[in-house]
Amino acid sequence: MYQRRRDTRGPQYTAHDYSISISDVMSALLYVFIVILIIFSFNMNSSENDFRSEYLRVAKERERMSQINEEQSEKLKKLETGVVELRDLAEQLKRDLDQHMAKTAQLLLQLLTDIQHDLQTQENLKVFVDFNHGILRLPDEILFPSGSAQFAPGGEETLNKLSRVLARHLPCYAGTVEGSSKRPVFCEERQWNPGTLDAVFIEGHTDNIALSRANPHSNNLHLSGMRAIQTFETLLGRDKPDSLLGGLRNQKGQPVFGISGYGERRPVVAHVEPTAEKANRRIDIRFFLINPKPPEGIPQLFEKLDRLNQKLDALK
Repeated sequence: MYQRRRDTRGPQYTAHDYSISISDVMSALLYVFIVILIIFSFNMNSSENDFRSEYLRVAKERERMSQINEEQSEKLKKLETGVVELRDLAEQLKRDLDQHMAKTAQLLLQLLTDIQHDLQTQENLKVFVDFNHGILRLPDEILFPSGSAQFAPGGEETLNKLSRVLARHLPCYAGTVEGSSKRPVFCEERQWNPGTLDAVFIEGHTDNIALSRANPHSNNLHLSGMRAIQTFETLLGRDKPDSLLGGLRNQKGQPVFGISGYGERRPVVAHVEPTAEKANRRIDIRFFLINPKPPEGIPQLFEKLDRLNQKLDALK
């Protein structure tokens, strides 16, 4: 009997198909790997380009910041130079002002010393002088009786003596008499300082005892003012329109003499309780001097400040 032979090719075909599948998988994996490698390479190239661009940008920014720092450093050096220059100018101005004030104080000391000397030696009149505050002090009792603005016996003559001495000295410092700036013949060379006398105030002062109701003056303030007025008119010569002292002017063309009354408000010796303090009842003649020539450093200072300001504007 014929028997069909078993086909043994099946397993061979199965092995053959399996080999093709592995090959396909390997090919696919290789393809994927190549694609990945290409993508990776592309990304690497892109990253390198980005890195290079960023590096260049950072380098440029660093260069720009370095340039800015150099410019700022240069501006700072110029500013420091300007500050040093300004400090030097301020120190120079302080020295000039100190010299200016010292000269003015020396002139005031000279004027008061000369007045006091002539009053004592030529007019036999002793007065107190406060050199620190520029005050010539006349005690109240030699001018006015208590509570009155009318002169005591000899009070008017006392002021006439003072007027004669002031007329020999003040024109040398005021420098102008009704607009004239010629040097008076009686002014010594050392005294001739025209324009330095700015003002002379005649100040009235009282003690702190209230006035009685019968007194014609309402209060001490009014009394001190009237005494100052009486002193002013007598000293300058109320009946002499051509009075030398009355014609004195300062460098602004203003009259030199003026008056003020303080009553009990500026005591020499302070008292809380009402006290008939003789030292507080007085007439003070206060002298104010100025130096007509400003320190030389002042105009130069403002010129240099203008130049420094221009430099600072250029740094902005």
